[in-house]
Amino acid sequence: MIAPDASLIDMAFAASTVLERAGLTAVLCGGSAATYYAPDAYMSADADFVLRFDVSRRELSPILAQIGFRESGRIYVHDAVTWTLDFPAGPLSVGRDLITSWETVQRGDQVLHVVSPTDCVRYRFMHYFAWNDYSGLVQAVAVAKTQRKFVDLNLFRTWAADEIAHNSTYDERRVKRFFRELKRS
Repeated sequence: MIAPDASLIDMAFAASTVLERAGLTAVLCGGSAATYYAPDAYMSADADFVLRFDVSRRELSPILAQIGFRESGRIYVHDAVTWTLDFPAGPLSVGRDLITSWETVQRGDQVLHVVSPTDCVRYRFMHYFAWNDYSGLVQAVAVAKTQRKFVDLNLFRTWAADEIAHNSTYDERRVKRFFRELKRS
């Protein structure tokens, strides 16, 4: 079960673990991954998981009920915490790139699958890149700074250039702004 004082990340570990024990791999992504990597910079209101394989709600609901979650529309809610669970449709991707590997973190007897720091930066930046969501830029920079040793900025540059080459609405100035913000202390 989930304690009333559980953090978003505590809840994510619990959900990932119960799903893993049922034979399902769910990868934490989105703003909740940014919260995992840069907790002092961003707090998501929900945990977004993309399931490795399609699973029906009918299969998913009894598994999540084991830790106190119930279906409420398209999300899962818990009576003890304000955090919710969401399962956006896959595949797990950022822009045109499919994400085929991720981090697997052990915490005691719990497990959490989470996108890599580099993919988290790309994922948050995409909100700024594609939809002009400034908070996405702020989150991408925060994760990149917090996880500096683990973020592959060369991969980020290559990915951004490829996205620009395939979508004329993406603006290279946004990539330059990301790097300017990253240089600021």
